[in-house]
Amino acid sequence: MSWVLVAAIASLSQTLRSVFQKNLIENVGVLASAYSRFIFALPFVALLTVFFLDTQELVILKNFSPIVWFFLIAASICQILFTIVLIKLFTLRSFAIGVAFSKTEVIQTTLLEIIIIGFILTSQVLLAIIIGFIGMLFMSKQKLIGNVGYNKLFLKQVTLGVLCGIFLGLSSVLYKIALDSVTSDLIYKKVLILSFLALAFQSAIFGIYILVTEGTQNALKLMLIWKRGLPVGFFACAATFCWFYAFSLVDATLVRAVGQLEIVFSVLISFVFYKERITGFELIGMSLITISILALLGFPTIN
Repeated sequence: MSWVLVAAIASLSQTLRSVFQKNLIENVGVLASAYSRFIFALPFVALLTVFFLDTQELVILKNFSPIVWFFLIAASICQILFTIVLIKLFTLRSFAIGVAFSKTEVIQTTLLEIIIIGFILTSQVLLAIIIGFIGMLFMSKQKLIGNVGYNKLFLKQVTLGVLCGIFLGLSSVLYKIALDSVTSDLIYKKVLILSFLALAFQSAIFGIYILVTEGTQNALKLMLIWKRGLPVGFFACAATFCWFYAFSLVDATLVRAVGQLEIVFSVLISFVFYKERITGFELIGMSLITISILALLGFPTIN
């Protein structure tokens, strides 16, 4: 099942991107650090596009219908909104609850895909999604219990977390529609072109947002430490390409279900590199997420 492997690589790349991204926060702040995922990934995608596609193949751009441009831009904007709302969560004290609820994007992606493109949800896939969601709750249980009792911002955190899930789920579905609307002899060609266009648009729009809200100081600091941003760009590029490629193969719901591996990878990286203990709840959660993904292997919906 190639789509599962691609989605797993995307999850791992996104996890590693986040690790390197967090190392930039102290120098440039949360907003500019979030911006690094777009601006530093753009050169990598541009190089891949130049290397693998010749000028004649770029004629595919002329065949883009208004529908492709609309859904690509809409998806890019939703991803930016997801990032901004997630940043808002970082500004709240004890935001673990909100972050946990932002991981509900699998369920939200499923609902949005059913509404927008008529995704047919089988009982087996639904069961796999529910198992994975329960696994995610187990992995977040420690933090949730530790915050519910005294966190007065609980409702706000939950609201922002659910909004994160909605924007991320919506961006996944809209990217899926944009990719399916482009005809190409090889999938990687349209994936490269749409990845480049999305990142270019996001780099421009998010860059303007940072300049308006924070001025030039942190943006300039980010550019000055570009060497530290290279790993962010590399793994962000890998994640974007793999997400897009997986969306081209199967429904966004299935891709995001496998994408729950990101939380498993995060725990494993914390254990291996930061010597953080893995709790019993996290072990149960990882087991359930693994069972969920193995269940999906039995009945993927290939387009």
